Formats: sequence, C-alpha cells, structure tokens
Amino acid sequence: MNDPTIDERDVIIIGGGALGMTTATHVKRCSNYSVTVISKDVHTAYSECGIPAVLEGEVDDLDSLIIRTPAFFKESGIDVILDTEVRNIDLKNRTISTIQKKIGFKKLVIATGSVPNIPRQLRNSAALENVFTLKTLSDGGRIEHALEEASCVVIIGAGPIGVELAVAATRRGLDTTLISRSSSILSHHIDPEMADIVQEHLISMGIRVITGHCPTTINGNIRVRSVTIEEQEIPADVVLISTSASPETALARKAGIVIGQSGGIIVNDHLQVKVGETFDPEIFAGGDCTQVYDLITEQPLISHLAGTARRMASTIADNICNRPNTFGPILRPWICQVGNLLVGSVGLTEAETSRYKINIVTGSSRGQTRASYYPGTTPIFIKVLFQDRRLVGGQVIAGEGVKERIDALSFAIRTEADIEELLTLETCYTPSVSTVVDPLTHALKDARKQMEDAV
Repeated sequence: MNDPTIDERDVIIIGGGALGMTTATHVKRCSNYSVTVISKDVHTAYSECGIPAVLEGEVDDLDSLIIRTPAFFKESGIDVILDTEVRNIDLKNRTISTIQKKIGFKKLVIATGSVPNIPRQLRNSAALENVFTLKTLSDGGRIEHALEEASCVVIIGAGPIGVELAVAATRRGLDTTLISRSSSILSHHIDPEMADIVQEHLISMGIRVITGHCPTTINGNIRVRSVTIEEQEIPADVVLISTSASPETALARKAGIVIGQSGGIIVNDHLQVKVGETFDPEIFAGGDCTQVYDLITEQPLISHLAGTARRMASTIADNICNRPNTFGPILRPWICQVGNLLVGSVGLTEAETSRYKINIVTGSSRGQTRASYYPGTTPIFIKVLFQDRRLVGGQVIAGEGVKERIDALSFAIRTEADIEELLTLETCYTPSVSTVVDPLTHALKDARKQMEDAV
C-alpha cells in the first residue's frame, strides 16, 4: 500500500488501557518502530482498580491514579490519540479508520477491553440521572460528584467492584444497600461459606446486603428515586450497576476476526488473532477483549485482571519486536480489599468443580495471623481444594497475610504440587507476622484427613 493520502505507522494499538499502553511502552523500548495508540477514553495510563479507593477517601483524588501523562508518552516517541473511536479495520489493505482519517499499519494490536453489562430489565431505566456503571476515570468523576449530594446508595452486583463500592459509600456516611443476584457475594471467586465471612463483615460496617435477588425496576422520572426488589422499594439517590462485563469485540468481529466461545477474540499462544482458518502474524489482541484458557480445566474464559493484561502486553511486544514469546493458560490469582478484610483466591471454586464434574476434597482452617499475644493479630480463614491429591484451588480471608499465601498457592497449583509435598513446606516464624504452625498447614492437614476418611 503506497497511498500518499494515508498516514503510515509501524504499529497501531487500539485501546489505551493496561494492555495497550504497556505494549506501546515495551515496543518503543525494544525497537525503532513508530507507535500510535488510539483510545475512545479521554484519559490514559491510569489505575481503574484505584477508583473505589478514591471514592472511599483512602486516595486523595482521581488525578492521583494517573500513572503516566500523555506528555510522558510523547517524550517517549509514542503518539497517543485520545477521545477518538476507531470505526473500521481493513485487514486486506492494512488500514484503520476513525471519523477524521485513515491510518495505515504494518502491525496492529487490538486492546478494546470490555463493556459493562446491564441486566435486561434495567436497561431502559439505566438512563436516569445518577444511575452509573464504573469503567473509566471519567465515570469515577461523575460518581464522586453524585455521591457528594447523596444520602442513600444502592449497588447492584456484588462482585469485587460492587463490594468495594459498597464499602466506599458506607465510609462516606451514606445509607448503603448491596444487592447480589447470586445466593452469595463474590460468587465467582470464593465459596459460600467463605463469602459468609465477608458478608458478616459488610453488615458489621452498616451495609445492608441482599442476596439471591436482582432488582425488577429502577424507579424515577428524570432522576433515580428508588430500586424495587419484588414488592420492596429501596430509596436511592444514586444507583451503581456493577453486575458483569463483556468483551468489546464489535470492531474485531466486523473486520472478520474470529470470536471464541467465551465471547472474546480467539488468539494463538503468540496472541495473534484468527482470520478465517489461519492466524495473522501481524495482528495481535490482548486484555479482556481476548479469549484465554484456564490452566486446570483448559476451558476458554475472559480474564479481567490487570496482571493478566500486563503479561499479555509483554508477550505481544516481544513478538512485535521479533523476540518470539508465548502466553499459556492462566490461574488468575486474585485479591480484593473489603473494609478491614483482604479476600483472595486462586484456581477453582467448588462451583466450578461442580460445573466441570471434577471430584474434589477440601480442607479448611481458622487461625491467627500473628502470635496470640502479639498486638494487631487478626483471624485468618483458609480453604484448599484438591483433585486426586493435587492442589487445584485456594481461598484466604484475613486482615493481613493474604497476598503472600495466595501467591504461594498459585505457584503450588502451577507446579502440580500434591498434598504430601505441600505438607513438607517449611514456613518461617516470628510472633509479629505469623504463628509457629502456619494456618495453611492446618488446612492442608484437614484436607489429608478428609482424603483418608474417604478411602
């Protein structure tokens, strides 16, 4: 293609989130390619995960979440075009089109992310004033402004973001209701008995928690007034919908790129997209618009974790720079701050093992994070799941010491550690950070006892 009316770039990245900006930075570090990032957002390179902390007051302001400014990327030689939507990808002629112009590329990265889902029965009323979804920094700004004038808030959806938003609202002194369609909160991450611990903590903070229901209507004329569950009307000055998100694949689908069973873009282990029956060596996709695979079940899924996006970005950048790299199945270790609790998980939950007909044995324990006499100790709850004596899942709840245990369990699953190997694990001890026998050991011993009893 040698059309003088079309701007030419070596690499175009569609999307300025974690995947897009990390890829751009890595490509510039390892090559002399010209790199252009095009994003619908008006901000770039910020922490979406930190928005609830700003709304809660733990972080000063939304500007604090901006990690890199457009000026930084300009100085790095990266052209960032914000507030601009890519309307079309022409794979044959290697161009993308915005409303303003057409740009040619040699290599393309699709990092369009995901879009919030709104339950069907609430879609019409979601346009009312003070009804929000949270995806961007601008969304966070609008929500913050609305909360300043509110007295009662309803959060629909009790996943990680919904739970964090409930904590933020109640710590602002607002009357807060959290609604979960599932019979327990955080149901995609932890099992019901573990979720009960978190729910009790939320209730102790003054949050009203309703499970097993989805609102039938959001009420109001111009501005939201209330939410109805069955025949119960709950007052609401602000409604936050945080139910789920779907891969943003409309642009890729329109271009003829193959979409997978999970709803995400199909890629190979080099993260190259599929067009027809083959993978295009110059077109890549990553982040939560892309289908990946679970390490244990080998089933397709979408990962919304920033850690997954960062790893995918490194793989894509290496391949663009002719340094072959691959991205394999994932475990999605996860952690969330819920008030004074840290909640973490990795691998499978019991619901997932039931879905895939995996027979498991579980073990659990309750202990302390420090020596009982040492100030600051908190209760810790641990659950482990085994298939054929091999670790396939772990869940931890405590006021501290959760991340390191989830990270260790993640490594143990990836290395296919069995119960006997894990019971030989040596753990360090000092009264200020641990007990002599780590609570994880007690959970492992409980699992082994269940195995022996089942024989």
